[in-house]
Amino acid sequence: MKKKFFLLLIFILFLISFPVCKGNFNIFPRESSITMTNEFIKGNTSKRVLIANNIDKSINVSWYIDNPTLDLIRENKTIIPYLDWISIEPKWHVIKPYDDAYFYIYLDIPNSPQNYNQHWEVWPTFREEETQFFNLEHTVRLYIDTPAEIKNDDELNIFNFFSIQNSVLIFIIIIAVVILSFIIKKKNYKK
Repeated sequence: MKKKFFLLLIFILFLISFPVCKGNFNIFPRESSITMTNEFIKGNTSKRVLIANNIDKSINVSWYIDNPTLDLIRENKTIIPYLDWISIEPKWHVIKPYDDAYFYIYLDIPNSPQNYNQHWEVWPTFREEETQFFNLEHTVRLYIDTPAEIKNDDELNIFNFFSIQNSVLIFIIIIAVVILSFIIKKKNYKK
């Protein structure tokens, strides 16, 4: 009888605590990728995270960015060297009952050779600011792929300058040869 009473008590406690453990908000998407092909993205990446408030009161949601542990990181990914290269706007948002809010992902990765052809994984984590018995956090797996190589704009401009300069030079040489040939023919004609 005591055993049944103990099991019944545990079951009742589980049922009572179940609504308390219910998540107050959800996030979408759970995974997101930012792929840079020709240049590093500076500023707003146009990637966003939707936060949906599931309860009948306003919640204050904020975020922080973290690197995953090596046992949880995806295959062929590494951790980003500096977390401050990533930011999310706004810093926090008060979301009304049963409403949604968007958080936008910003990047500021330096354009340097060691950052070419990188495949990073970073975890933006969203949390409710109020302290409760259970505080649930939701994480987005964010994958960042940097360009394989970027041609310097100065190199491209110099190459274009020399190409244009060569074309003009060739055109001037052709005109000079034509004019000289007319002058030579004219001199030969007068003799």
